[in-house]
Order: sequence, then C-alpha cells, then structure tokens
Amino acid sequence: MGVLEWMTANDIIAFKVFSATDASDLPTGWEKTSKFTLDGAVFFDGGNMIVFSDKISKVLIKNKKTKNHPLSEMQSWLDQTKGVTFVGYGSRKFDSLLLTRDNSVSGDHVDLAELIFDASKKHYGDRGRRYDIQQLAQLNKYSQSALSHLSFLLKPISLIAEWRMGMSRNVLKALAAEAELIAQMYCHVMCHETLKIIDERTEHPVSIRFDHVRDKTYTIELKDLKEEE
Repeated sequence: MGVLEWMTANDIIAFKVFSATDASDLPTGWEKTSKFTLDGAVFFDGGNMIVFSDKISKVLIKNKKTKNHPLSEMQSWLDQTKGVTFVGYGSRKFDSLLLTRDNSVSGDHVDLAELIFDASKKHYGDRGRRYDIQQLAQLNKYSQSALSHLSFLLKPISLIAEWRMGMSRNVLKALAAEAELIAQMYCHVMCHETLKIIDERTEHPVSIRFDHVRDKTYTIELKDLKEEE
C-alpha cells in the first residue's frame, strides 16, 4: 500500500503552518502563540497539496495536485475534515496551537517528532533525542517534490527572511516539502514500526522501534491542546 492509499484509508493529513512573526520582534520574545500571526498553511493528504495564503494566489508543487485558497477559506475547508488525524513535526507547541487559535478543528493530532523522541528514549535507555526532519528524511531515503533538493528546506528564521523579501512562494514550497516528508515518515513508522537514526554511540545508522504506536495513546484531540503556562 502506497502513502496515498494508506493516508486515505486511515484519514491522515500531514500539515505545516507558517508565521511571518519574528519572536525577537516581540516585546518579551517567545511567550504565546497568540502573539503570532498565521500567514500560511499547507496540508497534504497523500495526493493533494492544499495551500492557504493571502500572499500568493497560486503555487504549484511538482507531481502533486495543488489547490490554492485564501486564508479566509480555511475554516470552510477544515469543516470538511471531521474525524481526520492531523500529523505535524514539532507541532505540539506551535503549529497545532496556531492552527486552532482562530479555527475550529474536529480531529486528532499527532506530533511525529514526539513519537520519535519517545522511541529514541527507549533505544538509548536514558532520555529522548530531537532530530532534524531533513536529516531523518535523507537517512531514510525519503524525498519530496516541492524543492529541487532537501538542502533548500530552510530553518524558521530563514523562511521569515524570505517571506519579508517577497519570496513567499519559496516559503510555501518549503512548507509543502516538509508536509510531504512528514506524511512519508509517519506512514513508514505506523506500517513498519521502525525508523533509522544515527546512533550517537557508534555513529552508525540503526533502526529504532515504535511498538508504542499500537496503543494510540500518543494521539490527542486538537481542541484539547492548550498553551503551556
């Protein structure tokens, strides 16, 4: 079963959101997502890229059916996704909160980065590790269609700079690239219950186990996610 078929069968949508707000510009720096603006969002259902932005009317993703909408139409689209599980990467403390701040979303949320963190904790026997999605994708031989190369997958501060320089199309393509990688790796984790990392003790690739994905305790309803005090 391919990624499209698996995501469709299990009602999975990968997502990534973007804010052009630089935390360093805020009076007290990073505090709450209520201080940030939602300037772009990309959702990937395994076959279609759904792009929301007021900056660009049309962005095309190679080899993907791409649907473009203004941000004002996001709630209408979300109303059609009831019962879906939204999967992000590092999304528990930002993407999901920014998405649900001004939108009503009915569905579950999974942070793939947290799943990998828990699996690495079991592997090492002490504490969990955080991994860069670009490095994980390269190690596990996953690619994406939006960018010419994974090296173009920029960090948040670089994306903000590009957005402010009028290169918002590049930013939206970067979001699409990450959403596609999230979808591929989440599918791999759920179907095979493994993923490769570089073991810091040997500096060699090893496969870590994800037996804990069977109990579904890692999912949480989006409406129940709250800003941490």
